[in-house]
Amino acid sequence: MQIYIMRHGQAEMMAYSDAERNLTDIGRLESELMAKYLVEQDVSLDAVLVSPYVRAQQTWESVSPFFEGVTNIQVLPCLTPSGSARKTVDELLAMQAQGVKSVMIISHLPLVGYIVGELAPAAGVPAFSTSAVGHLSLSDEDGFAELLSLTTVPQISD
Repeated sequence: MQIYIMRHGQAEMMAYSDAERNLTDIGRLESELMAKYLVEQDVSLDAVLVSPYVRAQQTWESVSPFFEGVTNIQVLPCLTPSGSARKTVDELLAMQAQGVKSVMIISHLPLVGYIVGELAPAAGVPAFSTSAVGHLSLSDEDGFAELLSLTTVPQISD
C-alpha cells in the first residue's frame, strides 16, 4: 500500500479553539501546489483519511479537485494533533486488508511524524512543514513501511 501523509496547510494563529483554526490564503495555495506536484508524479488515491479539525478539512477541499473520483473519504477523530498513531496504523492495516492500494492522510503535528515513526521505525519521527507530504510504502508481509520521501513545498516550487 502507498501511503501519503500530508500535514495541513498554513493556518491562522488565532481562533476560538484550536479545532476551528482556518487555513490562510498561503496555506490553500501551498496545499494546491503540493497536490499538483503529486499528480505530476502520477499519484492516484483510493481513499483519504482526514482530521475533523477545520484546517485539515480545508486542506482536503484545496487538494480534492486534483484527485477527482475519490469516494472513500473518512473523517477520523484519531487524526487530531493529539490523536493516536496506533489507531491510525490499525485503520491503515484494515484498509490494506480490504484491498486499498493508495491512501492519503491529512492531519497535524505532532501526529503526522508519530504515524511515520509507528509505520517505519527506521525513519524516526520526522518533522513536517505545512503542506509537506511523506510517502511511505507499506509491506504486505510484515505491516511495516519504508519512508520513501518527505517532500516540502519549497522543494517543489524552486
